[in-house]
Amino acid sequence: MKTSKSAVFLFELMIIILVFTFASAVCAQIFASSYKMSTDSREKSMSVLYAQTAIEKFKAGEAEDAAALYDKSWQAVGEGNGEAYYEVAIENNEVSGHIRSADIVVYKKGEPIYSMQAKVFSN
Repeated sequence: MKTSKSAVFLFELMIIILVFTFASAVCAQIFASSYKMSTDSREKSMSVLYAQTAIEKFKAGEAEDAAALYDKSWQAVGEGNGEAYYEVAIENNEVSGHIRSADIVVYKKGEPIYSMQAKVFSN
């Protein structure tokens, strides 16, 4: 039985298409996971930044038990302006002798994602 050249060519072409399909699926998965890693990294960086800001306000005596509300892009929102996506709250504000301490917690949709503790010596 004689095999035609066009049948071999079509078989090779199907193998090449299969390889490129597999490679493109792998690349799409890599791009999707890199986007998620980038988003998580940005969220963590912004959480640290806003928690540090809250600590500095606490140390300066400007915020005792305040909470700041932010939307998805970390823009400040007021109490009545919709639901907050992120919240930076100062909790467990205690005074022990001359030392004030507080826990600063960053929430995402009500779930804690980052926390810091601050202690300040006051006269």
